[in-house]
Amino acid sequence: MIETKPKKIILITSILIIVVVALFVVSYLSKREKRRYTENLYELRCGSCHLVPAINNIPKPLWETRVLPEMAKRMGLKNYMDGRGSYSSEEQYYIEKNNAYPKKQMIDSLEWLRLCNYILSMAPESLSNLPDRTHRNSALKQFDTSFISINTKKPQGGIVNLKFDSRNNSLLIGDVFGQLFNWNGRANPILNLESPIISSVSTGNSLIATEIGIMSPSEIPKGELHLVHSDTIISLQKELHRPVYTECNDLNNDGNSEIIICEFGHITGELSLLEKEEGVYMKRTLLALPGSIKVEVVDMNNDGKKDIIALFAQGREGIYIFYQKENFEFEIDPVILMGPEYGSSWFSLLDYNNDGHLDILLANGDNADYSRFLKPYHGVRLFINNKKNAFKEEWFYPINGATRVLNDDFDQDGDMDFAVLSFFPDFDNGLEEGFVYLENNNATQYSFTAHTTIAASNGNWLVMEKGDFDNDGDIDLMLGNFSMLASNKFKSKKENDLLFLQNNLFNDRK
Repeated sequence: MIETKPKKIILITSILIIVVVALFVVSYLSKREKRRYTENLYELRCGSCHLVPAINNIPKPLWETRVLPEMAKRMGLKNYMDGRGSYSSEEQYYIEKNNAYPKKQMIDSLEWLRLCNYILSMAPESLSNLPDRTHRNSALKQFDTSFISINTKKPQGGIVNLKFDSRNNSLLIGDVFGQLFNWNGRANPILNLESPIISSVSTGNSLIATEIGIMSPSEIPKGELHLVHSDTIISLQKELHRPVYTECNDLNNDGNSEIIICEFGHITGELSLLEKEEGVYMKRTLLALPGSIKVEVVDMNNDGKKDIIALFAQGREGIYIFYQKENFEFEIDPVILMGPEYGSSWFSLLDYNNDGHLDILLANGDNADYSRFLKPYHGVRLFINNKKNAFKEEWFYPINGATRVLNDDFDQDGDMDFAVLSFFPDFDNGLEEGFVYLENNNATQYSFTAHTTIAASNGNWLVMEKGDFDNDGDIDLMLGNFSMLASNKFKSKKENDLLFLQNNLFNDRK
């Protein structure tokens, strides 16, 4: 009898321990299941419009005040929607016509609250602008710098388009006022339209000018494509949705050039194609996604048919190959996809390693949307082709706000150098990185020396073009200044339209 009581105590204690452990396990499993459910919810809901962004790529305050409210609108949560008074009646009409925001709520309020709490619990308070970039650049010596003003009758610092015509050795320059100039040492006005001419293509004796319509984000399709020949201007296509880039090419080798149009749009947009049928251009949509910003045409799979390589810089951001098939149809392959926080802005095709297969050079740095801060993952990326059009990122060089990149053997030593433009540099500590010249020292080891010039601090550079502008046998660079919307530090520097970077490789030819 004396031993029975301790045994009961031990038994009861053991049962209590088992119960507590069981409750802990159940609670742990329950929490884990809830977390797994929320993670799946994040992947599902945030992956419906674009590649799922890494939560720790955006600081918590910006998630809270900028990104989550926009996400809520795109999920149809009515209490986050802007009222009708926020838009003009015309804007509201196209928002509704294009189904820019869903009419039905895609997520219930409790799920939305759970999703917000999960994101905010995972997001960092801030991101460091790494690495330290203050002493990494050498002085730019290969290029001589000079500033150019193209027109004193209009406010300056409003350049939106540069296109070099190697056949005529002249540079087409478009500004925000709808003017287009032909520059070959001096600027000659050749066209004046109602809105900015954001893209221009020379086709023999004619010119195709792309008028954006509305430059700021909008759903209203007011863009237009014009054919200019001598003093005659013919409208080829109206009601384009913020077109930003145009390419002319006889894709199917039928003797007629097709016109590929990047309709960047806003919440909606598309990559479209104009085909000539019985003398009239007919339009069709290749891919209905916003953010199409640049294309190149090349036979990527060596089947004898020209393919389209396109960059989409919004929505499902990334590089897409449109493989041409029979009957002039296209098969779409997204070969590089990036999260929306990366801000892809430009690309170039190049055979970097000389293996006969095209690689991709990509600039990430658009920083004007819903999460504007200095992003350590902005910069230039090189994707190497595995010879089967699958691409792997092999090299990354961080540059705040990188928005343009061009490649060429600028020093003519047998490898590819890169010229990088930044529209969103570190305005407080790195203004000179508005332009960075990356000189290739060892191609196989991806070793580059970065060069900058203080001249780049005298403008906010939006566009860049290369060409032998002085006709001396080497490749020069031209940067276009768009400082009209820049911070106050640029207000006194609008007089600079262009920054001419004259390659001095052949000094004896000057």
